[in-house]
Amino acid sequence: MLLAIDTATSLTGIALYDGRGPLAECVWESGRNHTAQLLPQLDRLLGYAGVERGSLRAVGVALGPGSWSGLRVGMSVAKGLALAGGLALLGISTLEALAYQHARAGAPIYPLIRLGRDRFATAMFQFDSDPARREPDRNLTLDELCAEVEDRGLFCGDLDEDATARIQRALGPRALFPRPAANLRRPAFLAELAWQRLVNGERDDLVSLEPIYLGEPVKPRP
Repeated sequence: MLLAIDTATSLTGIALYDGRGPLAECVWESGRNHTAQLLPQLDRLLGYAGVERGSLRAVGVALGPGSWSGLRVGMSVAKGLALAGGLALLGISTLEALAYQHARAGAPIYPLIRLGRDRFATAMFQFDSDPARREPDRNLTLDELCAEVEDRGLFCGDLDEDATARIQRALGPRALFPRPAANLRRPAFLAELAWQRLVNGERDDLVSLEPIYLGEPVKPRP
């Protein structure tokens, strides 16, 4: 059994996954209350699913990009569980998991994680051929991103009305969006990617694994 933890943003998620697929999943808006809410929700999920902590073999954790405080909470809990239980630790890119959730889009996928100050973490993914990832994570404004998009693209993740409207104005019919319910970042997809790594015999180093923040200070205008 694998436990997945995603605290990359104010939307927090946990999931349980084994060889049959997802067993249980919980997603909620935690705001900045990751520290107070994560462990109680984890205990509830295990209880509802009838899973003992001793049944866990691995823990997958969202690496980010995302918020500094949120990522530290998820990483700390994941490392604590791995250390205490002798579990495999598997870090998964938040952007990769979000793009994987929309792998059948039939178009390039641009997952978005809001970094603040009108900037977003993103990268282009396409799942019709290998490799799925086409570029490294980058810190861009929406205007900078849209200026680079030459064809259709599916935009998913941190999309409020303003961000959606700005992308639509820039790209017109080339901009594709999932339905709101389908856009919810689900930890079961992160769990599936972590499970694939586990089955392949992979695991990350408990000491050296660190979150990906990607945030860069924005210098004030002179």
